[in-house]
Amino acid sequence: MRERERERERERERERERERIQETYKTILDTLEEKRKAANMSRFEIAVHLGLTENGYFKVIKGQTKLDVERLLTILNKIDISPEDFFKGIK
Repeated sequence: MRERERERERERERERERERIQETYKTILDTLEEKRKAANMSRFEIAVHLGLTENGYFKVIKGQTKLDVERLLTILNKIDISPEDFFKGIK
């Protein structure tokens, strides 16, 4: 009985962790869009720079396609923001 309770608690903790990660990921995507707009870059410009269609970039920014580190760094370079500055305040 105790083992089942422990396993349920571990599963609840894993679910909470997944939720925290998803929240942080959404914050990263939202921040990326804010920084892109602040840099006066269109989604089309970023998409072309990444070798994507505008729709492909839209899917990335909406979380339908995962944003990998290489693409993130490419976008940050294009909008002239260091990774350190980008991640300030993101927990």
